[in-house]
Amino acid sequence: MKKIRRRAAAAALILFFCILCTAQAGATKLVAITFDDGPNRTWTPQVVEALNQRGVKGTFFMVGSWVPTKEELVRQMAAQGHQIANHTWEHANLTDMTPEEVRDQVERSRAALAAVTGQESFLVRTPFGVRTKTVLENIESPLILWSQDPAAGKTVSGEKMAKKVISTIQDGDIILLHDSTQANLDAACRIIDTLRPRGYDFVTVDELFRLRGITPEQGAICKRAAPAADPQAYEESRLREHWAWPFIADVENRGVMNGDAEGFHPNRYLSRAAAAEILWRAAGSPQAGRAADFRDVAADAWYAPAVSWAEESGVVRGTGRGLFRPSAVVTREQLYVMMDRLLERQGLFAPVAELPVYEDSFRVSAWARQAVEQVERAGFSSLNDRELLRPGEPATRAEAAELVSWYLGLC
Repeated sequence: MKKIRRRAAAAALILFFCILCTAQAGATKLVAITFDDGPNRTWTPQVVEALNQRGVKGTFFMVGSWVPTKEELVRQMAAQGHQIANHTWEHANLTDMTPEEVRDQVERSRAALAAVTGQESFLVRTPFGVRTKTVLENIESPLILWSQDPAAGKTVSGEKMAKKVISTIQDGDIILLHDSTQANLDAACRIIDTLRPRGYDFVTVDELFRLRGITPEQGAICKRAAPAADPQAYEESRLREHWAWPFIADVENRGVMNGDAEGFHPNRYLSRAAAAEILWRAAGSPQAGRAADFRDVAADAWYAPAVSWAEESGVVRGTGRGLFRPSAVVTREQLYVMMDRLLERQGLFAPVAELPVYEDSFRVSAWARQAVEQVERAGFSSLNDRELLRPGEPATRAEAAELVSWYLGLC
């Protein structure tokens, strides 16, 4: 009897940890690592090299007057996916400047960065974080500050800076460092190497806001991007502003995906039943030769024809216990696997030269890796996120719309 109890307790413990790991696997914690006061001829290249070795993209707030003679470095950084941002023209204290002087500091720096990168607009961070009323009204950008300042204006060792960030980091934080000393380089490397195994991914400030569904307004002060209370919620009146709007409009026009009386719900998580039906419609709503074999799929269910086709064609498979689990949430890597099977069935692969490089590619499950890479080789990469694949996160309707719209473009 004692053996049975011990085995039951062990099984329960294993089940608990499996559930815990599954829940955590899809919960990406995001932070942005930023660097001020560059470009520096000595330290900026070393910081960039350290980030590139780790597959991390940083945001660099540059002083415009320091860009000349370092144009090629800045151009390469932008081409590698690092975000270039504006730290004013002279790194002067803007506290007592007139509106005209503030605008001049920002505009001259913007023009210098634009001439090198080909971009037109840049996020702004003022020297010393100055945020007077005059500054906020005249920078023509959100003011990007920080929630992690490990040096606090003092000369601090890299180890001490890293320890402070690591011990207090929160999901959505913006970290302030400088690409100007060995200590900052050491701190950046230790912060990244310690936090990534703990489930943190490093993105640019632009990506941080986009992935959190935040659109900072001009003159707004931004210190961090905390996770939304309800990540699936979205204001439908702003649907045209959603990053996936062109794809949503495409799949709606084709009748492949539709909303309900309340809207399209772009951030709502995708269920297995919905994924099967969307792919079935994208494939032309073909007839299946038989009903689904899954015990939990009723013959009169709204998704039954789609599941029957998906099972018969191999696009979806059961759990090994004769179940389909129609209401279970589909992860991003699972959606890639379904798409890979559909592409393979229809012979639509069109290989490209290179795979996208994602910081978190190592998190793709072994069973999904080949399928994910084949979809990427066929030419798909999400416009929503150039830095992270987020394989274990729940796939949203917007992400499904983007993937299906791309697939329809191949047909």
